[in-house]
This record gives sequence, C-alpha cells and structure tokens, in this order.
Amino acid sequence: MDRSLSYRANAFTLIEILVALTIIGVLLSFVAPMVLSRPDQARNLKIENDFSALETALNLFRLDTGRLPTSDEGLQILINEDDSSTGYLSGLPKDPWGNAYKAFFKPSGGLQIKSAGPDGLFNETDENDDKISKVFK
Repeated sequence: MDRSLSYRANAFTLIEILVALTIIGVLLSFVAPMVLSRPDQARNLKIENDFSALETALNLFRLDTGRLPTSDEGLQILINEDDSSTGYLSGLPKDPWGNAYKAFFKPSGGLQIKSAGPDGLFNETDENDDKISKVFK
C-alpha cells in the first residue's frame, strides 16, 4: 500500500482548475470593458482636440478679418498652402477614420464642423454617427 502512494502523480484536481478558471473569468469581466472601450475614448479625444484646434483657428481668422469663412472658402481658408508660416493651421486635420472634417453653414450665420464618423457619410440629421462641434457665431 505504501508503494502505490509513492507513485502518485503531483497534479491539480479538476475542482482546483475550475476554481482558478472561475476566478480568472470574474477578473476578466471587470477588466475587459475598461480595456475594450479605450479605442473609442481615443477617437473621441482626437475629435475633441481637432475641434478645439479648428475653433482656435476660426477665432484667429475672425479676429483678423472680422468674419467667419464663407461657404465658398470653407475650412481651406485656414491654411496657407504657399507659406505655412502665415496660415492659421499647417494643414487640415483628418478625423480618426481618415476623413476630412467638413464645415456646415447655418442659416443663422453660424458655422458647425462635422466628422462623418465611422461610416464615412455625412448625414443631414443629427441622429446618426456623425460627430458635431458646437456652433461658431
């Protein structure tokens, strides 16, 4: 009888493995949502920073000219392609999905900047995935 006990293999039991897997599963259920939502947070932060940079450039343009850009000028007026040292921006930023931002002119005379969002399509209604800045007046 002593002889059979000496040959017993050292291993984990099925219960011990199941307990360890349960603990790992519980820990992952807390950690996974925090890790998986980070790309969306990064995209939203980039859009907010781009809107802030465009707002600053629009305010500087308004201080210099006394007006906002017209619909014909668009956001292109904020950069100077001949000499980037004289423009308000060195180049127009792109949204996190690689699309250009677009200026929408309100009938009241205001200006709003939009990102097309993940689908890459600008929609007229605000009930979609487009990201919209505040209205500049």
